[in-house]
Amino acid sequence: MKGGDNLNERLKLLRKMLNLSQEDFGKRVGVSNTAISKLEKAERNVTDQMILSICREFNVNEHWLRTGEGDMFL
Repeated sequence: MKGGDNLNERLKLLRKMLNLSQEDFGKRVGVSNTAISKLEKAERNVTDQMILSICREFNVNEHWLRTGEGDMFL
């Protein structure tokens, strides 16, 4: 499955694939739904720590999340 053009789009795509609200997604990785909204709109940069948390929590392929290449999930 092809990823979005940028990390922020891939974050939103991932959340939609998991069928989670911004609030539920945020709770799972320890941030607010407002933070998730800002990340998805590229109003805030996704930190390395956030990427690691997302990959660990949802079994996501870090390479896919960062680049859009490969499989979404491990």
